[in-house]
Amino acid sequence: MNRRVVKVIAYSVVVAFLGYQLWRVRDGIGDSLRTVGWTAVVLATLIGIVGGLPGFFAWRLLLTKFGVGLPLVTAVRVFFVAGLTRYLPAGGVWPALAHAVAAKPLGVSPGRMAGAYLTAQVLGLVAGMAVGLLALPRLVAEDPLWWLLLPVLVIALAPLVSPRLLDTAVRLLARVTRRQWDAVTLPGRGTLLAATGLSALGWVLTGLQTTLLAAVLGAPLGAAVLVGVGGFALSMLAGMLAVVMPSGLGVREVVLGLTLASLVAGPDLVTVVALSRVVLTVGDLASTAIVLGLVGWTVTPAMRGTA
Repeated sequence: MNRRVVKVIAYSVVVAFLGYQLWRVRDGIGDSLRTVGWTAVVLATLIGIVGGLPGFFAWRLLLTKFGVGLPLVTAVRVFFVAGLTRYLPAGGVWPALAHAVAAKPLGVSPGRMAGAYLTAQVLGLVAGMAVGLLALPRLVAEDPLWWLLLPVLVIALAPLVSPRLLDTAVRLLARVTRRQWDAVTLPGRGTLLAATGLSALGWVLTGLQTTLLAAVLGAPLGAAVLVGVGGFALSMLAGMLAVVMPSGLGVREVVLGLTLASLVAGPDLVTVVALSRVVLTVGDLASTAIVLGLVGWTVTPAMRGTA
């Protein structure tokens, strides 16, 4: 089958699942939009789009250190289009596969391509755990049971301390996602810290959309920043660990609701949780549409020659 046809079919399937996720929450979204206001929703969507950029630069930094140099336009296309596959069922598996598949026509090692993505994911998890600590003081003030989360979060930071632990974590993730892990040397600690810092920045920026939505509905701004950002990170981590669910569907909402319950309640809580999912989904669609619009549906001239 022609490669272009395969791409169109793959993109169409992903968009169909994205459309389904928006359709399933259609009831009440109109009221939620009116309650929060279109200005806040549009701003939250823009925040979500910007929040995805640091993660791209973290991945590209690691990819370069893995010996894979891609032109900026090609790297943007691979990262953002492959990222959409997390909305498919078993969403935690597909992005690593998409990165590996994209490697062949680029003439680079699929194992290295997937390895860079998996390393970025592990460091992203570590960064997310660190950002999640922001919400802990407020959460434990509401319910001491949240203290049980502290040792988990602290242990999760261990891969930054020992490259061997990081290598083990990446190999484990490779096994879960059924991807080959090439025997490559991980970058130095400076690179790992830089990539983790970029990932943490992405978590903070993206979490601010939750802060904005909660603040508009009356949550105190200071608490909304800490719990909104930290709670959002914890909810996304829970969704990422639920690899069989498309983009953590359901799991993410439950955890976000549990953390935000200290800020808003009742219909307002439902509004924030539902709109957070919607604005991020729309943001993913918009950012990928921009990417496809800029670089086209085809690949670089060198790749066209291999088609």
